[in-house]
Amino acid sequence: MIEANMNNGTRRSMQRGSALVEAALIFVLGISLLIGMFDVGQMMFIHQTVVERTQEAARWGTVNPYDATKITNMVLYGSSTAGTAGSELFGMSSSNVAVSHIGSGTMSDRISITVSGYTYLLFSSAIVNTLTPHSSGNTPTVQHTGLSVTYTIPCEYDEWSPSS
Repeated sequence: MIEANMNNGTRRSMQRGSALVEAALIFVLGISLLIGMFDVGQMMFIHQTVVERTQEAARWGTVNPYDATKITNMVLYGSSTAGTAGSELFGMSSSNVAVSHIGSGTMSDRISITVSGYTYLLFSSAIVNTLTPHSSGNTPTVQHTGLSVTYTIPCEYDEWSPSS
């Protein structure tokens, strides 16, 4: 009888131990999913913000005299004039923005803006950067490159007249 009680006690402690291991595994899985959802949401937010700023700059460029620098400033700062250093959209620079004027003065007059090569740091990357020591003593930076955005819009052409 004493031996049967010992087996029950051992069995119960083993069950408690396995429940603790299962809870720890579920916790790690849940935290990983939560961080993944934050990262996907952040990527979507950054991409959509870049798309909206690019569209806004293209629309501005179609109703104002063509100036590639001002259109680039519209993408970077949300204004046709350059803002202060460090206030650029997600740390981008003018090298990330390519503006072209296609078919100038014709019926196929268009402005095309391409934004590419911008980088950002995800929530999970910030955790990795904090927890991963680098051999030189510096913390490595895990950055991600955003998707390229190209937006082309027709310009207003006032000099059009039908041929006679």
